[in-house]
Amino acid sequence: MTVRTILHCLAICCGLLPGAAVHSASGDVTEERVLAESSQGENWFLKGGNFRGEHFSPLNEINDKNVDDLGLAWVSELPVPDGIAATPIVVDGVIYLSGAYSVVFAIDASNGSTLWTFDAGVRARLAEDPGMSWTARANRGVAVWHGKVFVTTPDCWLIALNATSGNEIWSEQTCDPKNDYGLTDSPYVGGDNVFVGTAGSETPKKTRGYVSAYDADSGEMSWRFFIVPSDDPKENDTPALKMAAKTWSQATLAKHGGGGHSWNEMTYDPVSGLLFFGTSGAYPYIHSKRSPDGGDNLFLSSIVAINAATGEYVWHYQTVPEDSWDFNATMNIVLADLRIDGEDRETVLIAPKNGFHYALDRLTGELLTAGKFAKMNWATHINMETGRPVMDPAGEYWKAEGEQTIVVWPNMWGSHSWNPMAYHPRLGLSYVPVVDIPAVFKSNGDGSFSDDNVVFTEVDGAPHSPGKLVAFDPVAQNIRWTVDHPLPYNGGVMATAGNLVFQGNAEGNFVAYAADTGEQRWSVTTGSAITAAPSSYSLDGTQYVVIPVGSGGGIQFYYPQMHATDNAHGPTRLLAFSLDGKVDLPVAAAVTRALPEQPDLDASAETIALGESLYASHCKGCHGYQVVARAGGSVADLRYASAETHQTWNGVVIGGARRANGMPSFELDVEDAEAIRQYVLSLSESLRQAQQTNND
Repeated sequence: MTVRTILHCLAICCGLLPGAAVHSASGDVTEERVLAESSQGENWFLKGGNFRGEHFSPLNEINDKNVDDLGLAWVSELPVPDGIAATPIVVDGVIYLSGAYSVVFAIDASNGSTLWTFDAGVRARLAEDPGMSWTARANRGVAVWHGKVFVTTPDCWLIALNATSGNEIWSEQTCDPKNDYGLTDSPYVGGDNVFVGTAGSETPKKTRGYVSAYDADSGEMSWRFFIVPSDDPKENDTPALKMAAKTWSQATLAKHGGGGHSWNEMTYDPVSGLLFFGTSGAYPYIHSKRSPDGGDNLFLSSIVAINAATGEYVWHYQTVPEDSWDFNATMNIVLADLRIDGEDRETVLIAPKNGFHYALDRLTGELLTAGKFAKMNWATHINMETGRPVMDPAGEYWKAEGEQTIVVWPNMWGSHSWNPMAYHPRLGLSYVPVVDIPAVFKSNGDGSFSDDNVVFTEVDGAPHSPGKLVAFDPVAQNIRWTVDHPLPYNGGVMATAGNLVFQGNAEGNFVAYAADTGEQRWSVTTGSAITAAPSSYSLDGTQYVVIPVGSGGGIQFYYPQMHATDNAHGPTRLLAFSLDGKVDLPVAAAVTRALPEQPDLDASAETIALGESLYASHCKGCHGYQVVARAGGSVADLRYASAETHQTWNGVVIGGARRANGMPSFELDVEDAEAIRQYVLSLSESLRQAQQTNND
């Protein structure tokens, strides 16, 4: 904390300065102001609401006693076909958020009207690099600092905008998209810097993850922290990289020296001056293939703390040493003050993909508590003396012999994804949006595997809910209460001082629960699936809760049926609720899709099986599991492909005729491309038969 910050806070406490001043400049967010005003809740300055990253509002005008009176105050229609994954930032009556293709919106918080829009030109660049098509649709928000709005693009640009006009002030390319780097997350801010990570761990290329800091005013790079060591020992010139290099073999670094990206959520602590972030795994996923000589491969799947001003390493904790599941630790990190074993501790809390909820000492990284918040069979528990997980042989899929099916909990995408958890500092509970489904691995008998997420509604003879909202006690290390969801992928969470927890879900409902008991207190049907987290603010004495609706993020393209029910494919909107809200939600036109007349299906079972395998490896990431794409989205559901599309199939798949739309071309021969087409036709035929049966 700077001397200026301390003096500013003392002045407010002593009454020498008002707690909330009038701010004429748009985006007037500073470290001093966040410290002074976050406890009042009038603004939502940062993605996590405050520097503690709690996703908690101290406002209590809306509470568990009157939440039944909550009504819609206004609606803002957002021209974003692929939904919103961003948590709204609210500063002095203006809401800032972003959507797919890094389009940024500034919206009047009093009525929902759009003040300005910024388009980063990503769609125009898809023809040059259609490989970024998937990441382009997964942007997770903006940061506001020093009168600027910061946004990232999938091709690695960090852009600073004037918060008043939306005009670009400066831009810096922070990574190399030609080497399979990308950006999907928002930037983060603190002190004089804006912080940004990278994405790109799931690639055979050696893309070493790193975090960079840029001067918020000038755009000049302040420092860069590499997360994994280089295969060139001369580049490992810091104590952290020298330490990390000892956990990799030189041959491994030369062949697979990549991964460890910080692709989601950081937390800046102005008191300690530390920046906390999580890291991903690496490719190939199986540790014995990636690192046959052994070693923990630091700093993969870890929480790392560094000096925010200098980028110097301070501590780390590795959640999954020798990770073979890609259980990233990149989920949001909360600063919490807890009493553990009779001692007051300053901690960081995280619930990463692996299913354990951790409390670590904020200054040293010492493991304090670890408990399960989801079903798992990859580890039995955490050894509290060593800090390492005790592996469960049931989850070691790579040891399967012959052709086998292995069910691993949680799935490879994790029991908690990017959707932020919330923390209630007065109740001492974390609220985690849980994805409680397994990955089903099929061993091919030759050392290779295929896997998919599978929704189970029954496990060991008992009913099982694939999605949950879990209230977890990090001190007692147990689940306090649970809300079940019929689909696994639901929205991020916000807690409030009004004893409420808000979450949207895949059914298109926005719901408020009692924070202490989990009892449902209020719900509204929005018509659109929800994955983003809400935020709250006060304007002219009225508390608002604001939520983006319309399923966002990248996993929905793989598994759209796990993100939205059939009646939750409505438009992307920003909805604001208040106790005196009286607005009716406009009825959206139903998304209808008529199956066009299809070419004849003329292929053997072997050809269709080949097409299914090729589709999974080339097409599923965008066009969906079993060729089911999101209704109303920008990616085509190929089951509804027209006769013209089938006629020009090879020109699109091999020739790149639709590169400008983000459809890349593939190095396939004509027979393989035809096998994919026949597989698609087989599912079109199955859909036609199902529709005919329903009509009969």
